[in-house]
Amino acid sequence: MFLEKLRRFMYGRYGTDELNLVLMILGIIVMFLSRIFWFWPLAIISYALYIYALFRMFSRNIPARQIEYYSFLKVWTPVQKWFRIKKTAFRERKQYKYFRCPGCRQQLRAPRGRGKILVTCQRCHKQFKQKT
Repeated sequence: MFLEKLRRFMYGRYGTDELNLVLMILGIIVMFLSRIFWFWPLAIISYALYIYALFRMFSRNIPARQIEYYSFLKVWTPVQKWFRIKKTAFRERKQYKYFRCPGCRQQLRAPRGRGKILVTCQRCHKQFKQKT
């Protein structure tokens, strides 16, 4: 009964996305910092983040919310990709050595324990020696 009413209420509204999740988490962090340092403007900022996330969730102006979300993704996707690469490199640190191409700065990897090897970058085709 309640879920059906909620479903009808949310029909035609934007709903939630990754930006809303980031806004809520950022609001929690800012609220936590305001409690630690007893700095009340941080609490107001955290409430503003919550209100903005709720505004986005209940908005009926879907094209405007999508433009905001795509702008957010332009910034967030490279950050997320960097963390994913670092996590993978840490997980595979015993099997692979990660390094960058001196020509184009492309991230490369090679199996460990092979000594000095001749590496060819797939992007710029530069060859260089690398110790694994």
